Amino acid sequence: MSDTSYPALEQLLSAYFHQDWCDDHNTEADVLADYLKSTWRDEVIWTIEQIDRYLRDHPTNLLEAFEREFTPMIATGTNDDEAQAWLRRARDQLQSDKESAPVRPASPS
Repeated sequence: MSDTSYPALEQLLSAYFHQDWCDDHNTEADVLADYLKSTWRDEVIWTIEQIDRYLRDHPTNLLEAFEREFTPMIATGTNDDEAQAWLRRARDQLQSDKESAPVRPASPS
């Protein structure tokens, strides 16, 4: 992974949307569902927060910045509006299904 201000978002993209994701999943929604099943809920929430911050931090040139910073193995669109829509769809799915993510066990006191 590169040095990024968005480590949870980068983890989602690099670990789940890797070059072979199409071999393992039928749709991007299936990838996100897999992420939810295998990621602690607090990390899912952190990822949602980072997607929101990424969108706020890149009001222009979003697609260019996203492709440069993350080099995703997914087509997020051909312009900023499409890239923004992709990120919002991913965020919305994570937000609506976050309760399915496992809860991290409490640390012993």
